[in-house]
Amino acid sequence: MPTNPLSRDLRRLLAAQLPADFADWLDFVAIGALLAYVWQAEPFVFALLAVSMGAPYLLIGPFAGVLVDRMATRQVLILSNLGRAVMTAALFLAPDWPVLLALVFCRSAVDTFYTPAKQAAIQALTEPDQRNRANGFSHAINQSSKIAAPALGGVFLIWLAPQMVFLINALVSLLAVVMILRLPAIGVTRAAPDENILHSIRDGMRTVRGKPVLRAALLMMAAGYFAMFFYDTLIAPLTRDLGFSQTVLGLSLAAVGAGGVAGALVLGTTNRALRPFVWIAGGFAIGASMTVILGMSEVTSTPLHVILYIALFGILGIASAMSVVPFRTIIQDAVSPDQIGRITALSEAINTFALLTAPFIGAAIAATFSIGAAFIAGGLVMCGAAIRALTLRDQG
Repeated sequence: MPTNPLSRDLRRLLAAQLPADFADWLDFVAIGALLAYVWQAEPFVFALLAVSMGAPYLLIGPFAGVLVDRMATRQVLILSNLGRAVMTAALFLAPDWPVLLALVFCRSAVDTFYTPAKQAAIQALTEPDQRNRANGFSHAINQSSKIAAPALGGVFLIWLAPQMVFLINALVSLLAVVMILRLPAIGVTRAAPDENILHSIRDGMRTVRGKPVLRAALLMMAAGYFAMFFYDTLIAPLTRDLGFSQTVLGLSLAAVGAGGVAGALVLGTTNRALRPFVWIAGGFAIGASMTVILGMSEVTSTPLHVILYIALFGILGIASAMSVVPFRTIIQDAVSPDQIGRITALSEAINTFALLTAPFIGAAIAATFSIGAAFIAGGLVMCGAAIRALTLRDQG
């Protein structure tokens, strides 16, 4: 059991993360309902929705990360949640889907400041041997919000119009602001006054290139996300082709989230008993195995029991936590406080690039061969990342 309890300020930060992360997902169902049922939007609009949500992390995130490094961290946390509240409330006034998607893009642009600031705050409020625990609890909160918030948003839609859910979600972001106000000042202005933003971004890239462990970690996580998004959008058709119902699909997706929470909580109750890359290698290896089993079941037409099918997705969630949590610890340990924002944002941008490209490759593999082949391809990529992580087991 851990002997060094997390500080009061860190516990306050994690408590404030609850409404902040909840606000990311509370109106997700409402946006979909508004587009599908109220405005009868065409399928391509939903593709544009995904781009509106993800593109800011790729286009704006690196610049946001530099600004996070130049500002007091607590101030960024407050302003990013306040900006998210304003942009979410503005969704209430959207007259049609083009305006709605533009506002979603703007909200995601504001949100690109939040994650780097949160990682900087965790780094500042922890000792090195506490960071794996802190990141474990943080990841558990994030995964829990992905399960509970959309479900609650769906419940709200029973009684309320989608636009009203936007206003409720704006209030949730304001609650996060109130809770962050209880934090002490974290971080100060650190960048040289005459250093421009592009130079700072290049400086962050030089830092990554100059630290082999950090470079390997970012590339491995990008490979992991790339592998996951090979098949992530194909879970529904795989479930259908294996003869399972829509209810099983919902339970499988919930199992991924529940597994992520469980895995993160296990990591959150331990100090760094194993080296970070050992956790990452284990997570990738387990994830690769589960993914290949799912793919081979479809390719070979081998039936799976429904309980086993759902359990495989739960194990995938656990494996994801095993890789994501130590990865964040590696960044916080390897990067100085004056660069943590830009390096975190660079990592988010790389992962977003995987999100915006891998599904199309996976779809092409599925169309050429089969849906199961896309799962197997993703598993093989993950297996390669596991082998690379194992070679770095003594690092970090």
